[in-house]
This record gives sequence, structure tokens and C-alpha cells, in this order.
Amino acid sequence: MYLRSRPKRRRSCWWRVLILLILIGVGVYTFMQLREEDAEAPSVPTPTPTRTASSYALEAENLYLDGDIKGAIAAYELAVELGAGSMEPYIALPRLLALEGQTVEALARARQAVDRAPENGRAWAVLCMAYDWHGQVGRAVEACQQAIELAPEYAEAYAYLAEAYADNGQWEGATEMAERALELDAESVDVHRNYGYVMEVRGNYTRAAEAYAEALAIHPNLPYMHVALAKNYLALGQFDDAMERLQTAVDIDPTHAEAYYRMGRAHYDRGELQQAQEFLEMAAETDPHFGAAQGYLGFAFWSRRNYEDAIPRLERAIALDCWTARRRAQAFAISIEERQGALTGPPSDVVMEGVFEPVSMDDTDRLRASLVPETEDGAWEGSRGEAILDTRSGVYTVTLTAMPATRPDQGYVGWLQGVSTLSGDPLTTGFLDLEDGELEESFDATWVKGPRIDYFYTLGLAHYFLDECEKAQPLFEAALQIDPEDENAQRGVQFCAGNGS
Repeated sequence: MYLRSRPKRRRSCWWRVLILLILIGVGVYTFMQLREEDAEAPSVPTPTPTRTASSYALEAENLYLDGDIKGAIAAYELAVELGAGSMEPYIALPRLLALEGQTVEALARARQAVDRAPENGRAWAVLCMAYDWHGQVGRAVEACQQAIELAPEYAEAYAYLAEAYADNGQWEGATEMAERALELDAESVDVHRNYGYVMEVRGNYTRAAEAYAEALAIHPNLPYMHVALAKNYLALGQFDDAMERLQTAVDIDPTHAEAYYRMGRAHYDRGELQQAQEFLEMAAETDPHFGAAQGYLGFAFWSRRNYEDAIPRLERAIALDCWTARRRAQAFAISIEERQGALTGPPSDVVMEGVFEPVSMDDTDRLRASLVPETEDGAWEGSRGEAILDTRSGVYTVTLTAMPATRPDQGYVGWLQGVSTLSGDPLTTGFLDLEDGELEESFDATWVKGPRIDYFYTLGLAHYFLDECEKAQPLFEAALQIDPEDENAQRGVQFCAGNGS
């Protein structure tokens, strides 16, 4: 017979169970420890990557497209400070600075762009624009011609040259260059803007308005373009259309002081003094350094016979316009002049000269010109100089070292170029008194050509009606320096002399 074998019983692996239990315990312990660490340090930040220059440049471009010019400037400045590899931020930044009226900063940044890429036609083109908006038209033309030579198909170079020609009264050349720019690129905002500008300064407000509207069709979020269009609508008598455009400008940028100013001016010109005052106050509050807003606010107070409030506004307008004029200083020169001659300029024999540049990008209100000899004559070896102009106060300091002696009938004279007296005469130091070839002396340029003549005589009349002729008289005399035939200033002098009626 057959015997059935019994199945074998599997032995229990108790040691395996023990190991598994130990591993589970370790896992639970580790999990609890990690939770405790997270609870003890919940504020530890997650590491984030450092922003790059290109990211700021992209942000700036997006802000510009949204109409936030100030924000775009700030972003481009960060891109430049971080050393952007592309030239785009270096070229875009001075353009936007100029559009915002920061012409000293624009010129410094444009020079930086050219220094960085001297063979880049676009850099030379924006330098042209910066020179022109800073009032140096001759240098603007030269820069644009260099831009066209380097980049003959770059439309904006022709557009900026057209603007410079228009500012110089070269109408035929301005029109030709503006039309050439349109042929090269009809999709450029600056090409249409500058074509409109050429038409505007020639008095063709209808065509100018059309050009500005074409620019806005390409880029509708540019506040300054809405303001430009509004100005031409006002010139054409289209008040409602102008107000609509100005309102659009402040809707895009509530800090756009010129839009408020233009609203105020429009109401002032219509005799609507209360509305004018409200908008002009908004302009002055938005930008306390806006001289025209302060001036017309002073006119509005004057027209309402509020002389007490008119006075500080007109004083502020004069101070701001003088500051703006001083910021346009181009260079400082030392010349040798005959002592018996009149210092009517220009300098006859320039021996040292230097171009004004901001002391730094953080201190653009002080301009420095490093003076170097214009000759290689050995007598000038070691001769050096410096002129520093405080554009806010008007004080400028001249320092000279190791200057050769002149003949007894001659002397050194300093010339502040690009700035003139109220009468338009060159602004000079007069003959300098050197001691052993050395000099350090400060001079004053408080009132310079720039403020409107009616600021002076209106301010003078406000003082007169408050029985303050001792304050009024110098203001009437200042107005007569600008125009000796001005009837308002002459009458003011007569009033204070007791001869008025």
C-alpha cells in the first residue's frame, strides 16, 4: 500500500518581522523630526534667482508699451547699471529721458551709449536727439549725420535730423529728412512724431495733427503723443477734441504734469480763470519743478487780483526757468583778451576749454568742465583748470593752476558757454585776477536768459500794487534788459517813479 506523506510546516521568520518593525519606527521618528524643524523655522525663504539686466530691459519695454514712461526709465537704468549685453537699454534710456524733459541726464546717457559702441548708428542717432532736446542743435546735426553714415537705412536718424533742422529754421532740409524717414519706416512712432513736429513748427497744424494721430494708431498708450495732438487741436480751435486727448493722457499717466498744464492754459486763454487755476495747481503739485505751470498759476492769481498768491508763484517760475537755462550750459572756456576791449564775445583767443558734464548720475544739478590747454606750446605744460556750475543756485567756481603770465595789456577771461545774460549777451567772469598763475574764485549767474519777460513785469506790478516799489523796481529793470522797448516794464518804472496815471 501507499503511504501519503504529510506536508512540511513553514517555519516562522520572527527576525524578519522584527527588522521590519524597526524600519517602520525609524521612518516615523524621522518624519516627526522633519515636521518639528519646519515648525521651528517657517520663515526661511526659498532661494530665488538674482534678476538679470535682460529681465529689467524686458520689463522696461513692457512698461513703455503700457505708457508708463517713468517706470520704463527706472527699469532701463537698472539694466544699464547691471551691464546689459545688448545695446538696446543704452539706446532706449536716453530717448525716454529726453521725452521726460531730463535733457542733462539724456545727454550723459547718450554719450555713454556712443562710448560703448562708437560704430553703432542707432547710438549716434539718440545722441543727436539728446543734443537737440538739450538745445545744442549744431552738435545734434553732426551726430545725426554720423548716424546716417553708419546706418543709412535707419529711419529714426533721418527723423531726428529733421527735428534738428526744424529747430534751426532749415525748413527745406527738415521736410526732406522727415519724408525720407517715412519712406524708410512708416511704422515708427518717432518717424510720425517728428514729421508732425516739422509740420507744427511750420504752422501746418492740420497735417501735424494727422501725423500725431498716425503715431497714436501705432502706439495708443503714449501720453506725450496725446498731449502733442491736443496742442495742435487747440491751435485749430478744436477745444473739445483737445480736452479729450488731454484727459486720455492723464488717464494713462496720472502724473503727467504737462497734460494738466495744457488743460489749465486752455481754460486760461478762454478767460475761465477758476478752471484754469484748478488744473494749473494740479500741474504744479504733480511736478513742483515745472516752471510754466508755476508761471501761469501766477498769472491766474494776478488776473483775479490775488497779488499775495501771485508773487511766490511768479518768483518760483523765474527761478525754475533760470535753473533750466543754466542746465543747458555747454562748455566753459578761458580766453586771452585785450584789457581795453569790450567783452561782448565770442571769446577771441581761447586757450583752455572743457565740456560740461554732470558731476555724476546721482548729482546732475552740478556740472563740471575739466579745462585743458588748446595748444601744445611748452609754456602751457602743467596748466590745468576746472569749472563747476551749481545749476540750482547759479554759483559757479573756476579753478586754474600753472597758468602762463600774460602781457600787461591782456588778461584771462572766463566764458560760460550756452548760457547768456537776460539781454542775451555772453556770460563772462570779467578779467580774472590770478596770483602766481593760480586762481580759485566763485561767480554768480542768478538771473540768466530763459524766463519770459511777462514773469518779471507782472511780478513787479504785483509788488507795486502792494506798495512794495523797492521790490518792484529791480524786476522792471530786469524786464527792460530783455526788451528795452517793453511798454509794460516802462510803465511799471513810471508807476514807481510817481509818473504813472
